[in-house]
Amino acid sequence: MKIDGGICLKWVCPSFNGMPDRLIFLPNGHFGMVELKANGKKPRALQLARHKMLKQLGFKVYVIDDVEQIGGMIDEIQAT
Repeated sequence: MKIDGGICLKWVCPSFNGMPDRLIFLPNGHFGMVELKANGKKPRALQLARHKMLKQLGFKVYVIDDVEQIGGMIDEIQAT
């Protein structure tokens, strides 16, 4: 999936469960990680723990459960 000149890759990490589903790479070195959920669904406890760990390492992590959230997420990643 191409996003604003960037790419969105599916990430599978079998040896480390709970990691975000997608990696977002945007022009000029902007990067974010995304957990995709069905409408109204929330991340599991292990996923939340992984998100917290990644955020403590300085990475942007987003949870998206509605396509309407994608534009705001991309804007936020580009602003960092």
